Amino acid sequence: MKTKHSPELMDFNSMTDVALFSLIQQRSNEALETVFNRYYESLCRFGLTYESKLDIVEEKVADVFIQLWNGYERIHEIRNPKPYLYVVVKNKLLEPVAYSHLKQPLEFGQENQQASSPSIEQEIIDQEQREFYKKRITDVLDQIPQKSRQIFEMSRLDELKYKEISEILGVSIKTVENHMAIALKTIRKAVIKNKQY
Repeated sequence: MKTKHSPELMDFNSMTDVALFSLIQQRSNEALETVFNRYYESLCRFGLTYESKLDIVEEKVADVFIQLWNGYERIHEIRNPKPYLYVVVKNKLLEPVAYSHLKQPLEFGQENQQASSPSIEQEIIDQEQREFYKKRITDVLDQIPQKSRQIFEMSRLDELKYKEISEILGVSIKTVENHMAIALKTIRKAVIKNKQY
């Protein structure tokens, strides 16, 4: 018999983070997988501002989700899931390496993430276009000072509010605003320069 909490009847992707965290507390693998898919890439990008080795960042981010699953009894204490995940990633990357973690694979699949495309040729063209635009964006972002870039990416790419960024990074909202102003000014200059060629 299917209840309203049966996975088959739930649209996890449309749920809020708070609702998903509540389901994780009830031991829902599907809810954990949804949160993982929603934030994994963003958290890895954020983590790279503290650690340059991607494999270490990926391991620490994976640890955060394992910790979330294992600490399910206290999930109800988390009021703002998104900033919480960022703070935990930051803390994990800043903590001294006192012991080596056992690598625990996450057992929920990324195998379902493959999107079907009309043809191999179209897929190759799309990939080349993505790489082209990604390189142009990266070239512009590389001109932004590191801290300003970090805050810009958290705001524009991860869609965090200034207040959330200030809490995650432990800086004032005014500092966040100043770094955003620097980033936007740098981007405007780069765009104007590109238009002249």
